[in-house]
Amino acid sequence: MPPQKASKSAPKAEASEKQKSKDRDWLTTAELATKIGWREHALRDALRGKDLPGVRRTSFGYHVEASAVDEIAKVLGAPPPKPNSPKRRPVRA
Repeated sequence: MPPQKASKSAPKAEASEKQKSKDRDWLTTAELATKIGWREHALRDALRGKDLPGVRRTSFGYHVEASAVDEIAKVLGAPPPKPNSPKRRPVRA
């Protein structure tokens, strides 16, 4: 039987390494949505196709500069109303 080779895969990251660094100067769409009071999916829909200052489209999503949050909030305005939740029919016995 041939000798087994050592695994070439990198060791798994520790939980502390998976934390997002706090020293970055940009936000994700989820973080931006939380700051301006929007829902993330509605925010991404609103950003699509617009050229807002401080917002750049990347292959992974949007790269939002932290310094542009107030200006983005002014341009987008109030968040859209949440859609009605589906109403369940009462269970009949």
